[in-house]
Amino acid sequence: MELPRLLPAFDRSGDPVIGMALLDALSLAKGRSNVSPELLRPRLAAYPEAVRQRGEALLVTWRSDAARQARELDAMLAGVRGGDHVRGQLLFNSPKAACNACHAIGYRGGKIGPDLTAIGQIRSERDLLEAILFPSASFARGFESVVVTTTTGDAVTGVLKSEGDAIVLVLVDGQERSIPRADVADMQPGTISLMPAGFAEQLSRQELADLLAFLKGTRWGA
Repeated sequence: MELPRLLPAFDRSGDPVIGMALLDALSLAKGRSNVSPELLRPRLAAYPEAVRQRGEALLVTWRSDAARQARELDAMLAGVRGGDHVRGQLLFNSPKAACNACHAIGYRGGKIGPDLTAIGQIRSERDLLEAILFPSASFARGFESVVVTTTTGDAVTGVLKSEGDAIVLVLVDGQERSIPRADVADMQPGTISLMPAGFAEQLSRQELADLLAFLKGTRWGA
């Protein structure tokens, strides 16, 4: 599900066998929609022309995938209406979905992702379902991921909390990591959400309907 985090392993190779193996794996991966042209093209630059051409052909296919993804979202939306908000609340707080590890509702929950207390009043059901199934399709303002590359070559992804003499990131596990400014070689906007993709496979249609009903019903007040 986190393919972009694995791609840097291929940065130091130019072997065409390895390049083709990478593209073979990506072509079959369920999470390939999380791999953007901006992520893939630079990693193929050191490989032979045949590898780069095949990579471009895959990107054309993936653009078609994006259109299909939109159609799938609309089709799925029609099949996940009428859920039970009580079951949805239990799922939201359960280890299976673990939404509350990153998101708060009311006075409980994590702070890594946006507060969802009144999300049902400002987002449509389609927007909510897209956020659940395709979290990297868009980012909530203030919760965009960034990738910090250190002078030792480590890449650290998180949500930017503060920057000054040190860059402070909130990581996917909720922990904070402080990186001294002198140790930062580069900092770029992230292209994937810290929220994992794959809920379409992890949750049943009924569970998605229940979760959607719960989120759509959230609001401040009685």
